[in-house]
Amino acid sequence: MKTTRKKLTKDFSMNLAPFTDVHVGSRMEISPTEIVMIQADISYSYLYLKSGLKVIVSTNIQKLEERFLPFRNMVRIHRSTMINTQFLKYVDGSNAYLINDMHCVISRRKRNDLFQAIQIINA
Repeated sequence: MKTTRKKLTKDFSMNLAPFTDVHVGSRMEISPTEIVMIQADISYSYLYLKSGLKVIVSTNIQKLEERFLPFRNMVRIHRSTMINTQFLKYVDGSNAYLINDMHCVISRRKRNDLFQAIQIINA
């Protein structure tokens, strides 16, 4: 007797909603609009939220960068830092200043990526 199996496929033609929650690690999902900055610490990451909370997750920044690719606001500006350009106040030299009195260093190689992201969002 011959049986046929149906091949299950996912429909990837649908676009992601602009503000869906993203899995950041260990049963935790956070909306990208809540995250101000992500800082790396070896294989852990610190998420700084706009409410002022600091959350630690056991996911490295490279994985988080891949998960936040559909969201153009999230930009990696340093080897160990990723920011949400929605919360960027201003850029002064090699520093980026964010809300809640946070600031971080912009690496010289990632500086152009930041300015391109700002231009795309403002256009």
